[in-house]
Amino acid sequence: MDFRSDNTHGCSPEIIEALTRANRGTMSSYGDDEITARVRDRCRELFACDLEVFPVLTGTAGNALSIAAMTPSTGSIVCHEEAHIRLDELGAPELFTGGARLIPLSGADGKLSAGHVAGVETFSCLSFAQTTEAGTLYGIDEVRALSEIARARSAGVHMDGSRFANAVVSLGCAPADVSWRAGVDILALGATKNGAMSAEVIVVFRKELAEALAPHWHRSGHRLSKMRFLSAQLEAYFTDDLWLCNARRANAAASRLAAGLREHLEIVRPVEANFVFVSIPPSLVETLRGRGFDFYDWQLFGADVYRLATAYATTDAEVDAFIETVRTSVSRPRA
Repeated sequence: MDFRSDNTHGCSPEIIEALTRANRGTMSSYGDDEITARVRDRCRELFACDLEVFPVLTGTAGNALSIAAMTPSTGSIVCHEEAHIRLDELGAPELFTGGARLIPLSGADGKLSAGHVAGVETFSCLSFAQTTEAGTLYGIDEVRALSEIARARSAGVHMDGSRFANAVVSLGCAPADVSWRAGVDILALGATKNGAMSAEVIVVFRKELAEALAPHWHRSGHRLSKMRFLSAQLEAYFTDDLWLCNARRANAAASRLAAGLREHLEIVRPVEANFVFVSIPPSLVETLRGRGFDFYDWQLFGADVYRLATAYATTDAEVDAFIETVRTSVSRPRA
């Protein structure tokens, strides 16, 4: 039973069916197809504004290309010290900007604070994740406060939204409220972690940034010749709010898991989306893995801390089996 990541699960059936439909007949190439056009229209509807979209294969590309559209080679990017763009993307923002540097800041529970960001006098781009690497969320007012600081410095605002759907359902807000209405310029909106095969979409809320991003998108190799297969995943993702339904299931599984573990183990971070960070003794880790449960070490948050990730396909039975194994193991009398 796999709690390593929401990346380890397969695709939603609706997305597989959409790919099969897209395989019929012929369509224009390089994003000039009707499916990509429908994705653009659907995003405009979801975010209630005029915008431009750039489908890409990976979240790393989505983040790096978004940042490059706002950041010159001599510029700088403020981010959290635990940010994915800093620890996991192997310098992609620096590569695509041609040399801009990251300015990492500390902050509780994986979040930037307005006070810390305000202490940086000059920067070109502010980047933060929704949800964060700690599984926490920025409220609408927090996004707005950070964006206002960036605006005061004529800096752009990038949101790493690899788990944006999880944030939207947890916050109970409209997608626009926690993005462009709160000051976000570009959102790298994820789908792969939430039921897609391999699809993300850069959502650009400012026309001039779309013009800047277009050549980066092409030169990076993410303007696919058969774009319809990328866009077909996104169209299915947004149809009938599949993206929100999937995220709601993942979040609910995490809440169920955390509720069952709290009386036995220490939960070390707030559970606001689909991550549970928990302190597990080594002997119990061995027992759990011996019973077929898999999960990641997360020593960044302290010794013996592990991340349990839930996904749209995580079942109640899997969650309950994990909880029951913990319960019986910690309550068993010593020999």
